[in-house]
Amino acid sequence: MKRDKEEEKALVEIRLSVTEMLIAVSIKKPKNSSELSDTFGRCEYFSVYDSKNNVSEFIQNPYSSELGRAGIQSARFLIEMKIEAVITSFIGLNTLRFFNSLKVKVYRCINYTAQESLGLYFDNKLKEITASKIEQFPQRRKNVLEEKCFKNRYN
Repeated sequence: MKRDKEEEKALVEIRLSVTEMLIAVSIKKPKNSSELSDTFGRCEYFSVYDSKNNVSEFIQNPYSSELGRAGIQSARFLIEMKIEAVITSFIGLNTLRFFNSLKVKVYRCINYTAQESLGLYFDNKLKEITASKIEQFPQRRKNVLEEKCFKNRYN
């Protein structure tokens, strides 16, 4: 009987350790009701959710205004914090590969708030982004506008 309780306690601890993680959500404003940012690397803030303590912390992205490689710099910033999963609307291929090389999973979520996206994550309703799926992302607005200008000018 005593052994069964010890085994059960050990199983509970294992389950808890599996679900305890830090999840970063790229957001526009520092609040749970904020919409997700349009891009990962240039988002203004990250909501970092600690599943162990059930607490979100809002952290300003120090690389949001970088001229280049904002995605990689932002990813390094989160890796230093020991983030294990990322929820975003858009992420560049190089940044995705960087996260994948470090076993950090990246999930796509569009038109939801930070709090809603975490709920979808825990309900297993978000799809993981892979390099093959990233080609299905809509292009950033800037690239679409540049293409239209190029086509109008030279066609």
